[in-house]
Amino acid sequence: METKKLNLSDLEKATGGILDSTITEHLDEVIHRAKQADKTMEQCIQDFYRYNKDFTPEHEAYIRAHWDLVP
Repeated sequence: METKKLNLSDLEKATGGILDSTITEHLDEVIHRAKQADKTMEQCIQDFYRYNKDFTPEHEAYIRAHWDLVP
C-alpha cells in the first residue's frame, strides 16, 4: 500500500487549521538562524528551495508571515 505524503495544507485540514508544532518550531529556528547569519528572508527561502526537497509553498508562506515576529 502506498501512503500519501502530506503537505502543510493537508495537515491544516486534518488538524482543523493548526499546524503541527514541530514544523512551526523548526521553521522558527530556521528564521532565527538565518537572521544570525545576516541572511535576508529571500536568501533564506532560496536556500530552502535549493537544499530541502520537501520545502513547499506552505513553508514559504509561513516564513514570510513570521519573519518579522522571530527575533
